[in-house]
Amino acid sequence: MATSWFGIEQLIDRIEHHPSIGLIGIDLSEWSGGLASKFREESFEWEKWLAKSMNRSDLWFGDEVSGHLWLYAGLPASVPEDERDPYLRAMAKRVREAIAAESVGKAGQPSATSGQKERGIGYASLQGLGTGRIKDVVYDGVVKAAERIRESLSGQREWELRCELERLLAESSIKSVYQPIVRLGDSKVFGYEALTRCPEGSLFDGPLALFRFAEKNQMALALDRLARETAIRHSPALAAVQKIFINVTMSIINDPHFVSGQTVRWLSERGMFPGQVVFELTERSSIDDFDAAKKILAHYRSQGYEIAIDDAGAGYSSLQSIVELNPDYIKVDRSLVSLADKDEMKKHMLRTFVRFAKKMNIRTVAEGIERPEELRLLRAMGFDYAQGYLIGRPSEFPAAANPGVLPRA
Repeated sequence: MATSWFGIEQLIDRIEHHPSIGLIGIDLSEWSGGLASKFREESFEWEKWLAKSMNRSDLWFGDEVSGHLWLYAGLPASVPEDERDPYLRAMAKRVREAIAAESVGKAGQPSATSGQKERGIGYASLQGLGTGRIKDVVYDGVVKAAERIRESLSGQREWELRCELERLLAESSIKSVYQPIVRLGDSKVFGYEALTRCPEGSLFDGPLALFRFAEKNQMALALDRLARETAIRHSPALAAVQKIFINVTMSIINDPHFVSGQTVRWLSERGMFPGQVVFELTERSSIDDFDAAKKILAHYRSQGYEIAIDDAGAGYSSLQSIVELNPDYIKVDRSLVSLADKDEMKKHMLRTFVRFAKKMNIRTVAEGIERPEELRLLRAMGFDYAQGYLIGRPSEFPAAANPGVLPRA
């Protein structure tokens, strides 16, 4: 099918109707089970086939070069910038599956795994169509998409994990579980910490592996946003004075897209307000500029959000964060809490945290409590709140903590 270089003429014609456009590449030479002969013909009408098989006006033929099919896809205005790659990947997968459905040798074969279905596809959002030279923009897109095709064929495990992460994002498949936090003064539930969990059968070993992979592959913002949305949308019903603790990193909270109305909207839909949310700063990424961090956190505090430092006592960075950021809550790490009733050094450190926090008007939360002896000790020391398996395990539908498990000092 005759066309200009990568279909640029048609691309120019469509820019007016599709301000945001992506490029999809499919390696036709890498095809287990054979490719239908019609797709190999030079005169094959890809444009007509796309219209018939895909039934989409926002997907069109670009070029076929060296056994690679190149297509353009219009991106809806509703798709945020950080979700364009998952959108294009899903589109590329559908095209590949449509080709497979009409190809020789597919009938009767076992279903392909998720990773196999992603082999030989690449994609890229075309950045700067309205500002730079279109040919340069397309060239950059081809290079990026071709690299993804190469990765899908060489690093199979890495590619499968990337595809799995993009699937989780596209399908919003992660879930939240909630662990109760109890006020030690009266044993009532003060709030819940929202914890992300992978769906059953996921390729990721757990949430830590999931978030680490997302950071490594520049997908942390999209994953954190989904985790935050899921945590709020499925939150247990809260009284006005109760809180939900949501884990975030400083690098995420610093992103300009972080709260841009979305968090407030999700809260409003659940009948909640910012004053019920505590952003729990984790140590997945360190804070390099504390002056900038203070300004950012002051902005969110002015809206009613509160701040907690997680894993206090587990490392130097958490201690420095407490001194520099003056949080509303200190969550003392389970490593200091475990068997503290039998360890004089841990008792001394825990008392130091409590004394410091009270002087600075910071509330304290003891994490990882699993034994009545630990809870009795922490209550006697003056900790404000407690969290751990003794009080309640994380659950999608947490029941109120049983006051009977909380021994009195």
